[in-house]
Amino acid sequence: MNDVQLKILLFCLGVCSLQWLSSLPNMTVLALLGLLLLALYPWLKMFSLLMLGFIWAATYAISIENTQLPSILEGQDIIVHGRVIDLPANEKTSTRFLFKVDTVIAPKNIENFPKIIKLNWYEKGKVLASSETWQFLVKLKQPHGLANPHGFDYEKWLFQQNIGATGYVRKSLQNKRLAPSDSWRIGGWREAVRRYLDKSNNEHIGVIKALVLGDRSGISAEQWQVFRKTGTSHLIAISGLHIGLVSTLMFGFVRRLMLVFPSIARHAIRFACIASFVSAFLYAALAGFSVPTQRALVMVSLVLGGVFWQRHYKPSQVIIIAILLVLLYDPLALMSPGFWLSFAAVGIILFALVGRLNKPNFIAQLVKTQWAVSIGLLPLGVYFFQQTPVASPLANIIAVPWVSFAVVPLLIIVMPLALINENVAIKGIEWVGDLLGLLWSYLQYLADSEYAYLSIPTVSTWACLAALIGGVIILLPKGFIPKPLACLLFLPLVLPMKAPELDTAEFSATLLDVGQGLSVVIRTSNHTLVFDTGAKYSDKSDMGNTVILPYLKGEGVSRLDALVVSHGDNDHAGGAETLLSRIKTQRLLTSVPDLFVDYPTTDCEGALPWQWDGVRFEMLSLNRLGLLRGNNASCVLRVSSINGSILLTGDIERLAEKILLKYHAERLSSTVLIAPHHGSKSSSTEAFITAVSPQYVLFPVGYKNRFGFPKESIIDRYLKRKINVFDTSNEGAIHVLFKTAKPPSVSSFRQNNVMFWSWREENVSHVE
Repeated sequence: MNDVQLKILLFCLGVCSLQWLSSLPNMTVLALLGLLLLALYPWLKMFSLLMLGFIWAATYAISIENTQLPSILEGQDIIVHGRVIDLPANEKTSTRFLFKVDTVIAPKNIENFPKIIKLNWYEKGKVLASSETWQFLVKLKQPHGLANPHGFDYEKWLFQQNIGATGYVRKSLQNKRLAPSDSWRIGGWREAVRRYLDKSNNEHIGVIKALVLGDRSGISAEQWQVFRKTGTSHLIAISGLHIGLVSTLMFGFVRRLMLVFPSIARHAIRFACIASFVSAFLYAALAGFSVPTQRALVMVSLVLGGVFWQRHYKPSQVIIIAILLVLLYDPLALMSPGFWLSFAAVGIILFALVGRLNKPNFIAQLVKTQWAVSIGLLPLGVYFFQQTPVASPLANIIAVPWVSFAVVPLLIIVMPLALINENVAIKGIEWVGDLLGLLWSYLQYLADSEYAYLSIPTVSTWACLAALIGGVIILLPKGFIPKPLACLLFLPLVLPMKAPELDTAEFSATLLDVGQGLSVVIRTSNHTLVFDTGAKYSDKSDMGNTVILPYLKGEGVSRLDALVVSHGDNDHAGGAETLLSRIKTQRLLTSVPDLFVDYPTTDCEGALPWQWDGVRFEMLSLNRLGLLRGNNASCVLRVSSINGSILLTGDIERLAEKILLKYHAERLSSTVLIAPHHGSKSSSTEAFITAVSPQYVLFPVGYKNRFGFPKESIIDRYLKRKINVFDTSNEGAIHVLFKTAKPPSVSSFRQNNVMFWSWREENVSHVE
């Protein structure tokens, strides 16, 4: 590594250091730090470059933070004028889209309003197109996502995308299209291509759209699952693979074409470079200049620039300059796993193969490349996704050349044909779909295997770093360092050494943040129970898949000993089907067996008390005569040991509380209470609270939910009794630990995981 590369690396490390801050410094501090660096630069050049990277990233992040929606505007009617950006997801009952705000019409004189907002329009038949100009009446809220261990950090993603608010379009005469989609804009161009692709009825058109436009909204949840299990998700993310392929094919085509004409043959290389860059640029534009395409375009440009001016760049130089340019343009790009995975993949290929391939045949090179990438990316895959696709090498050795040398080249040929003969082009799209269908059969076969992928509990950063070093050792030429040493470095990753958290009679309860819904995970030393499963709004918005399963996998839970579905409301039962199909479940208890005709069930009313590891589980009977319906028929579960107790009540209301007081008054007292019916006025009666007498009450509620739960009067009812109050909308997931000889401890995910991009409430806690 030369001096210039070292300086670039230090700057990039400074940019990277921003990720570990819980809050951003103010501009005054950054200005003073900048002046200090100028003074110290002659003596501390390297350190100054490190700090310069930090200052650049922090300044960029502050500019985004300053355009976040002020809390005072939450829930207000706001009229905005602007333009639809990206490709809207037009569904049956709603449309999801990004909106670039040009003007706030009302209220007047708003400063630092978000530049980009994410909206839903819940009106049937409303079809939006990218690049259209609109006026909307909207209701907005601050960037706020579900906050759970091992879950997707939605707030981090919103911050990185510079999205300053989310909300919905209100039904109003104020909503009107002011200008149609502009075909001369990139958005209008992409929209025209999407409409053309929509004319095909091929079952794989969603994948084709992803390959052509980077629009993955048409890929079903089942398809995503196959891609993840086989480690082939990268094939449908327009990245270096696709941009490089298009650029290479165009370079070769133009060069050969010009060599046919002797008069211009001497300019063949340079014209091929120009054509190659233009094709790469257009493909990146077609993909909406996503972050992966930006990285790929930068790297392609550097390589083509070297060929054009007849300069030779080392692969390491290309990579490090590409990283620098990407971070100069967007310092927050490194907050995305794709940044690390894409650059790591390129680096691994170069490290493992360049200069060490003695003219191998194509198959040997492909196998070696896939082996190197699979080993090298294993630690990053575990770190970011808590899983490693065992079937990835078998899948990619077929899928990569299939997509690279058959699917994508055919798409490159077919797409321009639409300008000449649309019918021929659509027929070509059908051929592409047939090719994908053959590949899909193979991938689905691998994904259905029991050992297609391994879920690995969350491991420490140090374990991942050790595994990365192990991967480097494995990829080194023979004779440098003994390979068995590398295997030892992988052990903390694949066999995490985590001491058992719970002993006999100890247990934990985690109230997950599933928005407006309920899901609680109860764990003893050797058993796991899930009480309710949150909501399912669509295949891609399923709390079972997006919250509960990632939590269980991250905690190393591979099976459920019991699943309780308290009643049939979607916000409690929606995710159950996903759980039952994706994780082995020993026992299903519910008050609504008709919802689960394909599974053996036990009625909560007939369930006898049981014990696991010194912890007692008891269903409190409410509906012996079968007269209760809906919320009041909810299963009620009490979990207790010598170390404390918790009462889970589903959505019971006054009538059910009265029945509990009549028949189970002596068994209601509990250390922790999950508030009945999310804190509605129809529950939490004075007599019931007195009987339970909890130290803590936890409200499972969604942020700014339309019901206004928990009601202030109900909160006050608990606070008057000096009961500590928590709710998931403010605290995220809430973890309660019942340990021997210790009082129960309550902690929240947001308290323990505050980062500069995290949502903050000015007056969060009701805890006294």
